[in-house]
Amino acid sequence: MEFVEKRYGKDSQFVLKADKSVEAVRAWTEKIFTEEGTEDFKLPKAIWEWFVEVILTTYPKAESELIRRMILVKVIHTREVVRAGYDIAGGEKEFDWNQYRVGTVCLLHDIARFDQALLGSYSDGVTNYDHAAVGAEMIEKRNFTEAELEGVQITSVIEAVKCHSAYAYEGNNYYAKLARDADKLALLRSMPEILAAEIGGFPEGDMTEEALSAYKKGEMVRHRNMKTRADLFLAWLAWEFDMNFAETKRLFVEEGIKEWMIAELKQRGVNLD
Repeated sequence: MEFVEKRYGKDSQFVLKADKSVEAVRAWTEKIFTEEGTEDFKLPKAIWEWFVEVILTTYPKAESELIRRMILVKVIHTREVVRAGYDIAGGEKEFDWNQYRVGTVCLLHDIARFDQALLGSYSDGVTNYDHAAVGAEMIEKRNFTEAELEGVQITSVIEAVKCHSAYAYEGNNYYAKLARDADKLALLRSMPEILAAEIGGFPEGDMTEEALSAYKKGEMVRHRNMKTRADLFLAWLAWEFDMNFAETKRLFVEEGIKEWMIAELKQRGVNLD
């Protein structure tokens, strides 16, 4: 299936190397955002330069190879969220998308994650660091002017970043909805690689009643109710309930992601029919 193919390819070699050179990181970051598959990216010059500046300011502060790799993986994830954002927006023709705002909300959705990496974890709970709120504050303090932003409304971007990882979003900002969907789709596309790297530490075991109950109610599974790998697959499957756009749901199905997760659950004795 398409989504199972290695999406990172040669990029992972740079991550594993964890080069200490800031200039090497700059060149690599610019390369992966301009190579094949990124031709449709529309990123205001001021936004792009600030994004790179944040990475390059943070990277020298990393005290270990692990943290340097965390930062580099987040750069790749950001590219994949931008890619997913354009994939979704491209299929949602009823909206008059500003292509630069699509790129901006996706590029900046995790802007605070680079500083958070220095704390050794991307868990907001473990680090006591609300990356979405901090990211929104960073953008607000940067004080971009509208003249710099190709018509991007920065207040809309701030709201999108602030709300992109909340358990639920009930606002009307469809760029915030896009950031949420693009983040989910990018992560779902990379889940086989995340599992292969044994990230998350969820053991095999029976599904918990709390996780199954939430899913049957059509709700997303709370992190506190995820105890086993079966719970993890069910939680990812339940992200469909929070997808805002028909195109996101279509890609979730047509790329084989939903089928793969259901098969993984069946292997663990969980039949959702």
